[in-house]
Amino acid sequence: MKATIRAIAAALVLASGVASAGDAIELKVLSFNIWYGGEQVSIEQVMKVIRSVDADIVALQEPDGNTLRIASGTGYAYADVRRHIISRFPLFDSGRGEITEPGVQPYSVTGLDSDALHAWVMVAPGRVVAMGNTHLTSNPSGPDVLRETGSVVAALATESDKRVPEAQRLAAGFGKLAHAGVPLFLAGDFNSPSHLDWTAAAARARPAVVTAVEWPVTKLLADAGLTDSYRHAHPDPVRNPGLTYTPGYPHPMVRDGEAFDRIDYIWTANTTVLKSEIVGEAGNPEVSIALTPWPSDHRAVLSTFRVVPMVAPALIAVEPRPVVQNQPMILRASMPGRADWSGFVVPRGGDPIRDRITGIQGVGFWERPSIKLSTSALAPGRYDAVLLDTRNQELARTRFSVLARDATPAISVVKAAYAPDEPIGVRWQAAPGFRFDWIGVYRRNDPNVYGYLGFVTTGARHEGEVFIERSSLSEKLTPGDYEVRLMQDDHYVVLATTAFKVAAPTLKGGLSDDHSP
Repeated sequence: MKATIRAIAAALVLASGVASAGDAIELKVLSFNIWYGGEQVSIEQVMKVIRSVDADIVALQEPDGNTLRIASGTGYAYADVRRHIISRFPLFDSGRGEITEPGVQPYSVTGLDSDALHAWVMVAPGRVVAMGNTHLTSNPSGPDVLRETGSVVAALATESDKRVPEAQRLAAGFGKLAHAGVPLFLAGDFNSPSHLDWTAAAARARPAVVTAVEWPVTKLLADAGLTDSYRHAHPDPVRNPGLTYTPGYPHPMVRDGEAFDRIDYIWTANTTVLKSEIVGEAGNPEVSIALTPWPSDHRAVLSTFRVVPMVAPALIAVEPRPVVQNQPMILRASMPGRADWSGFVVPRGGDPIRDRITGIQGVGFWERPSIKLSTSALAPGRYDAVLLDTRNQELARTRFSVLARDATPAISVVKAAYAPDEPIGVRWQAAPGFRFDWIGVYRRNDPNVYGYLGFVTTGARHEGEVFIERSSLSEKLTPGDYEVRLMQDDHYVVLATTAFKVAAPTLKGGLSDDHSP
C-alpha cells in the first residue's frame, strides 16, 4: 500500500477524539488572484497587499512562476509551488511530492494525485490543518452565456461542460476529508458564481443577476460538506454581494459589458468561521481592507477561523524544490507521538536500508524537526526521502529531483517526424516544477506566443515524458514544420524549444498523398 494512503488513513484515525476545544487556535487565510504574475500593475504592490492583511496562509492564483519570489518578499518562510501556497507555518505534501497517477488531470487539480489535493500545514508542533488551492477554467463564463442567450439551460450546459468536471475532483477529495473530521480550507478562483448569491431576491436587486440560478460548482462543494466562509459570515447576498470580480484593469478602468460577480472563495470544513472580508480598492463600501493602487483584476478574500488542528500523521518534506547538486538540502519531518525519527535519501523507489545514500538516524523529536544535508553524494537524478521510526519501519516517503548546478531547461521529441494524428512524444528536463508548467505545440518559428495549437501540462515534474494526443490539439496538424515549447507556470515564458515535422502520409507505391500519380 502506498505510504501516502497509510499516512492519510493514520491522519483520519488520529483526527477523531484526540484534540479538544482547549487546543483551538485562530487562523487567517487569504485567497488572492494576483493577475498574471502580479506584474500587470506592480508585484511590489501585490506583496504590500499580502503583508498588510497579515494572513497565516496565502493561496495564490496566477502567480506565473513568482510564488517563491512573493514568499521571500513578504516574509513567509514556507512555499508549496505544486499548489501555489505560501505560509508562515511549515508545509508538507500530503502525497508523494510528485504526481503518480497516469492520464490528464483537470485544470483545477493539475499535477496532483486525487488523494493528495491538499498540503498539510503544521500550525502547531505535531498539529496540522489541510489546505488546498485551485483555479478553474475561465471561459466561456456561465453568466456571460446566460446574458448573451437568455437561456439558463445553455448557461448550465456550459458549466457542466467546462467547470463541473473540475469541481467534481475537488468535491470528491475535500469531501472525504470533511466527512472524516479533518479541519480544512479550499481557496481559489472558481470562475463561477454561487448558488447562494443568485437568488430571487438578488435578481430583483442586482441587474447583473438575470434570474435565480442554482450554479452547480458551488452546489457540488456545499453538498460535499464544505462551507463558503464569506457567505457564512454574510448570509444576505443582497445586503453583502461580496463581489470579487472585477475592480478593473487596473481599477477603475472596466471593459464595456463586463460582468461583476463573486467568484473567489475560501471554503472550509470542521472549523468555525469568525470573520470574512473583501480586500480591494479604496472607495468600495464592501471592501474592508483597501490599498491604492489596487494591483489585480480580482479582489482578494480574507477569512478568519477558529480551528482545532488535528494530530499530524507521519510526514517528511524536502526543501528546496528542486534540490541543486552540491548545495545543501533540508530534510523536515514530523512523527506521531513526538517520537524519534530517521530520514534517508535513496534512488527513486529504493529500499531505505539497502539503498540509502545519505541521511540521518535517531533524531530526537525535541532535538530538531529539520536536518540540513549535503548533496555532494547525489548525482543529478530522481530520489526519494524516506521517514523511518526507531524500528526502521517506513512511515512516509516523498519524491524529489536533484538538478546539476548549471542545468537549464531542455525539451526534445521522441522522433523527428510524425504522421498526422500520430501522438507526439515529448521529453523534458530541468523544468522548474511549478504547478502549471506546460508544453505548447506551435508552428515552427511562430513569433506569437499566444498562437499555440494545443498543450499539455507537465504535472509539475522537473523531468518526464508525455505523448500529446489529437484530443489535446485545437486542430489537426497538417504536413509541415512545427515545434514544441516548454513553458513556465501557465504563462508565456519560453524555457526551451525543439522542432519536429508532420509528414504527409505515404501511399502504396511510395508516393505521398500530396503528389499526383
